[in-house]
Amino acid sequence: MIMHPSVSLLRRFGILACLICLLSPVTTFADEALNRFNQAHKLMQQGQYEQAVQSLQAAIRAYPHFAEAHHLLGLVYFTELKQPEKAIEALQQAVSYYPNFARAHLDLGTVLLHQQKTVEAEQAYKKALELYPRFHEAQLALAHLYEQTQEPQKAIHALSRTLELQPRQPEILYKLAYWQNRLGESAQAQDFLRQLHKIKPNHLDGWLLQGEIAERQQQKNAAIEAYEQAIAIDGNALAPHYALGFLYQEQGNSQQAAEHFTKVIELTPQNPEAHLNLGVVLASLKRFEEAETAYQTAISLDPNLLDAYYNLGVFYEFHQKDTEKALRQYEEFLKRGGTDERIEKLIEKVKS
Repeated sequence: MIMHPSVSLLRRFGILACLICLLSPVTTFADEALNRFNQAHKLMQQGQYEQAVQSLQAAIRAYPHFAEAHHLLGLVYFTELKQPEKAIEALQQAVSYYPNFARAHLDLGTVLLHQQKTVEAEQAYKKALELYPRFHEAQLALAHLYEQTQEPQKAIHALSRTLELQPRQPEILYKLAYWQNRLGESAQAQDFLRQLHKIKPNHLDGWLLQGEIAERQQQKNAAIEAYEQAIAIDGNALAPHYALGFLYQEQGNSQQAAEHFTKVIELTPQNPEAHLNLGVVLASLKRFEEAETAYQTAISLDPNLLDAYYNLGVFYEFHQKDTEKALRQYEEFLKRGGTDERIEKLIEKVKS
C-alpha cells in the first residue's frame, strides 16, 4: 500500500538534509534542490499538487540524482494526479539513482500492480524484501499480488511470513483461513479462525467463513451458531440471514426460517429467490395468503424463475386444492423450459 506522500516522506524529512550531504558534495545546486523539495512539501499540504510537481521537477533539475525527489514526484503523480505511467517513470528513476531505496521499490511495485503489470510488480516487491527482509509492508503487498493472481500457495507463504513479522494481525489471520479453506484445508483454516476469534471476536467475515466451513462439513448446529454470531455483530449482514433461513428450514424450524427470509427481503426487496423461499416456509406454517403473495411477488420480479411457477403450482394443488390454478402455473413452468414427469402426466390426464 502506498502511504500518502505528505505522511510517508515527512516521517523521514528530518534526515533528508543529511542524506543529500552523503549523496553529493555540498553545493549551491544541492541547496537549491533541498529548498525546492521543502517548497513541494508545503504546496502538497495546501493541496496544490500541480505546483508541487513543478517544484519537484525544479529540485531534480538542480540535482538530477535526488532519489527522494523522484520518489515523491512518483507518489504525487499516482495518488493525487492519477497519472500512473508518469508515476512509474519517476519511481524507476528513484531506484536507479538509489538502488537500495526499499520504500521506492515497494511503491513502484504497487503502481505496477495497479497497471496490471504483475511480473514487474512482483520483481519490485521482491527487491524491496531483498533489501529489507523484515519490511512487513512489502511482504503484505506481495501477498496481495498473489491473491490477485489467484496463486493460493504463494499467497499463504507470503501471508505466513507477514504474520511472523507482525503477529496477531486479524486481517492476516482471516486471509490465511480464507486461502487454506480455498485449498480444502479445513482444519488449518479453522485453526487460523480460532486465533482470529480470540484476537478479534467481532470479525464478521471470520464468522461467515466459520459458518461456511461448518455447513460444508454437515455440522449444521455449528454453522447456525457461527451465523448467529455474525448477525450479532451486524444485524443487517445479508449472507448470514440467507444461510440461516435455509438451515432453519432444513431443521424444520419454519418460523425462524421465515424471520430470516423476511429480513433478507427487507435488505434486498427486489430479490426474487428470497420471496420464493419465504413463500415455501410460509406455506409450511399454513400462512397461505402470505405464501401466495410471496410466490406471486417472486414471479413478478423474475418472470423466468421456474421454481416460482412450480412451487406456486404445488401450493394451489396441495394446499388450496385448486387444480385449475395449479395447472396454469404448471403449464407456464413447462412452457418456460421446466421439466417434471409428474406434471407432464397430470396435464395429459386432464386434457384427455
